Amino acid sequence: MPETNREQITPAEQHRLAAVAAEEATRWQDAVDEYEQCLTLLSAPEPHAEAALLTALGRCYWNLSEAKTAWRTLRRAISLYQQQGDGVGQARATVEILRIWGPPERHRQMAEEAMDALGDADPYLRARLLLRLRWFDDDINQKLEEVIRIAEEHGFDDLLAARTDRDASTASDEGRIEDAIRLRDEAHSACARVHAYDWAGAMLRTAGFFTIEVGMLERGFMLSQRAFDYAMDVHLNGAAQLALMDMAGVMFARGEFQQCEELLARSPGQTDFRADLYRVWLAEARGDMDAALRMMVSPERGGNAPPAMALLHAAAAGTMFRAGREDAARQALQAWADVPRGWEEDICYETPALLDCLIASGDDASVRRVHAAFAKRDQRSKAPFRFSTLQGRAFAPVRGAIALKLGYIEEAERHYREGLEWCEAQQCVRDADLCRAGLTAARASGMSAASS
Repeated sequence: MPETNREQITPAEQHRLAAVAAEEATRWQDAVDEYEQCLTLLSAPEPHAEAALLTALGRCYWNLSEAKTAWRTLRRAISLYQQQGDGVGQARATVEILRIWGPPERHRQMAEEAMDALGDADPYLRARLLLRLRWFDDDINQKLEEVIRIAEEHGFDDLLAARTDRDASTASDEGRIEDAIRLRDEAHSACARVHAYDWAGAMLRTAGFFTIEVGMLERGFMLSQRAFDYAMDVHLNGAAQLALMDMAGVMFARGEFQQCEELLARSPGQTDFRADLYRVWLAEARGDMDAALRMMVSPERGGNAPPAMALLHAAAAGTMFRAGREDAARQALQAWADVPRGWEEDICYETPALLDCLIASGDDASVRRVHAAFAKRDQRSKAPFRFSTLQGRAFAPVRGAIALKLGYIEEAERHYREGLEWCEAQQCVRDADLCRAGLTAARASGMSAASS
């Protein structure tokens, strides 16, 4: 750039250019600092420039996993774009805010408003909004097909990863786990090439998550390690936390408490509340219920996102029950049951931590609801369903106890017997003990029923 042109650049523009360069280098904190400096130097009123800066600033805040600040910043950007009637800008800011966990109805409202304002002005943004909106409606496949059509027409490689991810899910449901891993690795590589860091990291994390879920703990742990390493390389704190907590769950299940704590200590932030849940559960495992109660995680950490709220209420119900706080446990159990779920199978992931509370205090409807959710998952997928990656616990103790509670003795024995074999092979000592005790109880119930 000629010297005269460089001198003509305003201080605000200098900070903006520095922020863009920092973003390109994935130095999100440096980008935040530069964007904030630029905002303070803007000549008032410059609403369009302010909205654009706020959108970039909110994006960087979320990459740093600063959820509340990112949400507030992006809401300000959306409001400014709405005031200006700028549909493209509104959609761009909305796409960023939809990355942050939040109330589903609020997400739907913002996405629909952005779609209406955008129209056909920007196919990429339209496709990004469709990817979020598809989870709210019954036409999930139709919306995905429209996204794929747009991506193919315009060469949006990062959006084509949604098709690959769908194919990977299909492979998992058909029991082709290695194919699912390969497909998500391909999607990761495609996204990484175009610097779609969020998507690239998500593909690796999803591969690790589901590989752990189907019981391949060693393989899944290594995939999660890879996801963590990639997220740290591009400084995506939230994505790194997600993968790290999946790894911590494997160590927790195996009773490797020191290794679990070492993983928790590596977390680049505390957005993923599972780190604090594991600290509660570690205290419980060591017999320190007073410490566990002191460290319990407030449901407010869930940000009104149903999956997060359900996990937190479930954890509270289990800990309270095991600490002898039965009234408080029942209240948490009811709060857990009342969480609205768009995907009923999610309830399966939440149950291991509250199992004893559910069996002792849950009503028949809640018990049958959990049983039905597992059965629905079995019908949908041929892949084994062995491990709650979100809670670091095997499913077999849950499935056996639920079946036994409902009087399905043969089913209970099967879950406990198969679960015991898997838990012993995977060195999940605590869950193996639960399966062993459950199998004894199921056989005793069977003998009692036969003699009566």
